[in-house]
Amino acid sequence: MKRIAFPIQMMLLSSTAYGALPTLGGPMSHILITLFQNEIYLSFESPSMSVVTMQNAEDDFIGSASVLNNTGYNAQFGWLANGFISLPQDSGIFIRTISSSPHLGVYDETTFQGIMGTDTSPDLWQWDGTMTHNWYSTDTHGLHHARYEVFVADLAGNPLGGFTPGTIDLVFDYQPDLRGRIGPSSGTTSPLPTPPAASLLMLGALTVARRKRID
Repeated sequence: MKRIAFPIQMMLLSSTAYGALPTLGGPMSHILITLFQNEIYLSFESPSMSVVTMQNAEDDFIGSASVLNNTGYNAQFGWLANGFISLPQDSGIFIRTISSSPHLGVYDETTFQGIMGTDTSPDLWQWDGTMTHNWYSTDTHGLHHARYEVFVADLAGNPLGGFTPGTIDLVFDYQPDLRGRIGPSSGTTSPLPTPPAASLLMLGALTVARRKRID
């Protein structure tokens, strides 16, 4: 068995052109990957952040990041090693998409290429052991989910015997941006009468009714 240290590295946001760079969308929400006694354990570093909110992307991203334009996107979820991980020779840790909302796309952290079943890519993705925040995006409002299986495999992605995989669910909330759409009505309305004025209106109505009965 070889002992591999999976260092924590700061994420570098990049694009192939000089344009606005997308932001994570909030504080990092790390998915901790632990390998203990040949079993993969997955947990959220911050359990309260197991659901993240998609932010609205305008059309100002250029280059490879433009794949996020006019969508709701987020990159708060990040894969992170929980301590040291020892693996057999010529093996790695792979992540497979078990299920995913049909309108949810996943893109590589630095290249913005489709991964994990996005844009006809394989549903299998090899994690390199560093802190990795891939991009998730959708053009459909509502709740979206993705379930992943994490396992030890040979370099071709074939699971190794003797290791137990782990699974985890990620949830994304993409609500419509209603800023600027809700406000005072543009029409004019008459103010409600004050109590004295309302009394005078009622008295006038009673007077008219009495005159009609007298006539």
